[in-house]
Amino acid sequence: MRTKEYIDLVNAQKIVVDIYDGRAVRKHSHQFLELSYVLDGKATHTTEGITTVLSKGDYFIIDYNRYHEYQQIGDTPFVIMNCLFLPSLIDETLTGCEELSEVVRNYLIKLDFYQVKDHPTNFVYHDSDGWIGTLFQQLHREYEEKSMGYFETIRSYMILILIHIMRQIEVPNAYDSRNEMIWYIIDYVEKNYTEKLSLTTISQKYNYTLQHVSTLFKQEVGMNFQEYVQSVRIKESCRLLINTNQKVSNIATKVGYTNIKYFNEVFKRHMEMTPRDFRKKFQ
Repeated sequence: MRTKEYIDLVNAQKIVVDIYDGRAVRKHSHQFLELSYVLDGKATHTTEGITTVLSKGDYFIIDYNRYHEYQQIGDTPFVIMNCLFLPSLIDETLTGCEELSEVVRNYLIKLDFYQVKDHPTNFVYHDSDGWIGTLFQQLHREYEEKSMGYFETIRSYMILILIHIMRQIEVPNAYDSRNEMIWYIIDYVEKNYTEKLSLTTISQKYNYTLQHVSTLFKQEVGMNFQEYVQSVRIKESCRLLINTNQKVSNIATKVGYTNIKYFNEVFKRHMEMTPRDFRKKFQ
């Protein structure tokens, strides 16, 4: 299958599970996530200038726009199972997402990069007991057979694998005072996003100036506090738009917006379409 065919199929189905058998794959990147498992053989794998040797039982994940290439070692065919998928496979609210970090922070997984020692795409993992290989085989069977509920089953397997990957690089007791504060803010927002939120109370709790907490939060999370609050509210509104028939105005109120016009503006800025268009497209 050619690259364009892969791209079209991933965009149409949200996931393609394919077994590849070849001596080499030239340097390339793509506009989707790639989760791969080595079924047989050996190969050199180069990504972002770092070369490692892959062998049977190894697995890894490649992020958006990350270049990589393979070169078979020896005569044994290098066989790999590729799961090419869009973040929206995990949840429709991730439509337009282009980062693995946002996928694992989704409410269906609820993990965060503060808990790990490095980005998950910087590692090659090994399936020491065969459990991950079994999950990949089951995932491939579901994709091929497409029996009733196959899409939801595939989603479940993918979530299991992603959580297992994050566990491999978890740093035990990795909470310093700074991380503790950031985690507190994130947890507080997720539990109280329907209310009027401010950093002032949190700053007082940790005896820091508002400016210090605001700057630190943006450095660690990649957006300011109000932007994060908006992102949490919009994700929840997306979930309600897809999974319920509640009026848009009711949903706006449920996620913390009293002004429906402002809610529509914020939603369109985040999702590049109105709430009604979003519901029409994805429900």
